[in-house]
Amino acid sequence: MFILDLNLRLAHFLQPHLQDVALALVATCLVIYGDRINGYLKRLVSSWVFIARIAAFILMCTFGYGLLTLWTQPLVYWGITQVDLMYRPVLVLACFCLLGILAERKRHL
Repeated sequence: MFILDLNLRLAHFLQPHLQDVALALVATCLVIYGDRINGYLKRLVSSWVFIARIAAFILMCTFGYGLLTLWTQPLVYWGITQVDLMYRPVLVLACFCLLGILAERKRHL
């Protein structure tokens, strides 16, 4: 009973912060997999002139990652809110643990 009560309190505590949690999940994914996106862009623009490569990189970092964040954060937030209140703390913890394992595998830790 104590664990269920604690879990419910944690779920209510997390409720107003779910958008920030979703943003943190998206940002962490971009940190972990950003090198793949940059590698793809590098292969795509490798034959371009220097100034065009620099411009493409700047545009990708400012608009590309920004748009990815703006478009995926609401989707992640929606996904979290679709889970029953009782299971949300476990879901959030599991997501961050999974991202930690993925970061470890990619040698980010």
